[in-house]
Amino acid sequence: MNKHIIITARSNSSRLKNKILAQITNKHKTIDVIINRALKTKFPICLATSDHKSDDKLVNYVKKNYKIEIFRGSKNNKISRWVKCIKKLNADCVGLVDGDDLSFDYTLYNKYLKKFSKKNKCDIYKFPSDIVTGSFTYVVSAKALNLIGSKTEKLKKVDVIEFFLKYVKNIEEIKVKKELKNKNIRLTMDYLDDLKFFKILYKHLNITEKTSKIISYLEKNAYIKNINYHLEEMWRKNQLKEIILHEKNKF
Repeated sequence: MNKHIIITARSNSSRLKNKILAQITNKHKTIDVIINRALKTKFPICLATSDHKSDDKLVNYVKKNYKIEIFRGSKNNKISRWVKCIKKLNADCVGLVDGDDLSFDYTLYNKYLKKFSKKNKCDIYKFPSDIVTGSFTYVVSAKALNLIGSKTEKLKKVDVIEFFLKYVKNIEEIKVKKELKNKNIRLTMDYLDDLKFFKILYKHLNITEKTSKIISYLEKNAYIKNINYHLEEMWRKNQLKEIILHEKNKF
């Protein structure tokens, strides 16, 4: 089977502009952290960004520094971008890594991409609700993405895809160890305090440190995890707003 990691990122984010090119360490921008962690999965990588001119700088930076695939598609319809990206890659299944998630668990992506096979009936492996935010999102079959894409192709904006998973029958929540669950830890970047958090975190740890070790470190250093965890409730409310909007539109 043809399996890929797709990194979803664009520059024109609504709450923290140009965060994908923000400087995290002296040597690494956000996109460097994401790509270097993705390389740990040992699967081929594709950056899926927009075809808008605002992402020219991101594309040029990645082309200059990495030998990975780059796909440019819809600026605001994330699912449309994915569907066209997997078609270009001729991928059977993909691990979807969000460009916001600077400490995502590459061991989980590796494990669940390997689990996909033609005999496996599961179409989507998704995160459990109590997992640490930013550690895992989805591993998805091309069939499932195409199905969701057929339901959302006319939408101008899709960023949160949770609402549209109802169209897919075979979905499983991944199994994770207890150290990744029920923690007051936030490993995603959407606001300025998130940026401050990752800058401090990666002063102390390597950018490719395992997520389990990052969580263990943060539990011993509460002053760091407290920098941004207060944003979690506001972030979840913003996610919910889009889901409610789709519900009102009766999809």
